[in-house]
Amino acid sequence: MSEEESARATLLPATGTEEASVHALPIALGKILLAVLPIAGIVIGTVYLGQCPRQPLLPPYLIVLGAVLLLLLLLSCAPCGDGSERPNACKRCFSASCLLFLSAWFIAGNVWVYSIYPPDYEQSGQGRFCQRTLFLFAFGITTAVHVAFAVALLLTFCILMGMILLKTALPYGGHGDRGGP
Repeated sequence: MSEEESARATLLPATGTEEASVHALPIALGKILLAVLPIAGIVIGTVYLGQCPRQPLLPPYLIVLGAVLLLLLLLSCAPCGDGSERPNACKRCFSASCLLFLSAWFIAGNVWVYSIYPPDYEQSGQGRFCQRTLFLFAFGITTAVHVAFAVALLLTFCILMGMILLKTALPYGGHGDRGGP
């Protein structure tokens, strides 16, 4: 065995070893937890289909959003080879297409959810009615995505500012050598 192969063997455990199964368990549990909200969206959208005359596209919004998210989650579980090669180009293209579609669908969902705020929850015969659970779930999911994006943007900004400040605060502009740039 060459030096490169032995170094690779120590970094990447062979499939079927105990160490590989220990790492697979948290990943599997995380994916199961990630699947809960899309499944709930599909169920709520299906159960309350046709129960929001104020915005009849809310149930399909939840159903399609949940289905595409589940599809992407399942696609992430598909094997990509032995780990030494890049993922299939077709798989990458399909994932990118799904993400592009999800972006457009999410923007449309924002219009559908926020344009009817607040709906009438009480009078089911009126045109302003929208079933409470359906609307609040769609509103909560949409708002939670906005909050997650804001937190990610804030963290990214803080990390970048920290890197800039650290680089300027270190002697020689953050370079490891004393000779300067």
